[in-house]
Amino acid sequence: MRQIMLMLMFLLIQPIMASAKSYRFTCSFPLHVSQDTDGPSNDDPLKFEFTVDATGQGFAVSEYVNPVEIITGNNGVTFLEKLTTGTVQSTTVLEGGDAVHSRHTIILGSLVPSQYYGACQQH
Repeated sequence: MRQIMLMLMFLLIQPIMASAKSYRFTCSFPLHVSQDTDGPSNDDPLKFEFTVDATGQGFAVSEYVNPVEIITGNNGVTFLEKLTTGTVQSTTVLEGGDAVHSRHTIILGSLVPSQYYGACQQH
């Protein structure tokens, strides 16, 4: 079963790996919504980037560099970051660059979800 899962993951990132080229996505999210906001807020834009190296390995780059799972499809790509708290952060980027970043965070034993809206540019 494990070998089948590894084979499927390899096939999903094959288009990125086939080019033997590195990619970088720079992202900016000016709008966000959380349980602390009454509606979309644009007080402090969130900015970070993703890199995909020539082997197909992905990383989220901000203050730290963290590995991400890359999920590709016909219309876009999702970067999934698994945190040590057992939660995830996901960023989905459409072909045209529109993007959404979702955080499922646990702080002091409480769930603190938030969602950011913006765009990413591929370089």
